[in-house]
Amino acid sequence: MQAIEFEAIAHQHTIHVPDTVPDGVMLRVLLLLDENLKPSEQTANSDKGEVLKALLAAMPDVGGDEDFCRPLDYGRKTP
Repeated sequence: MQAIEFEAIAHQHTIHVPDTVPDGVMLRVLLLLDENLKPSEQTANSDKGEVLKALLAAMPDVGGDEDFCRPLDYGRKTP
């Protein structure tokens, strides 16, 4: 058995498994919850910017700035 540890934020009762886990394998899941605050209190006590920041931090690295750069020429001709 192999153990992989990762952090995730549940969204609509789902947690995304890392891409390194192949499809169709049996998983044993252990959930560790922060006991200091209930989930409803965490949402109520944190502002929306902090929740968004946590969601963005949980996303995998999808590329650098050069991967998303556009050329400045959009095919339009100036008079």
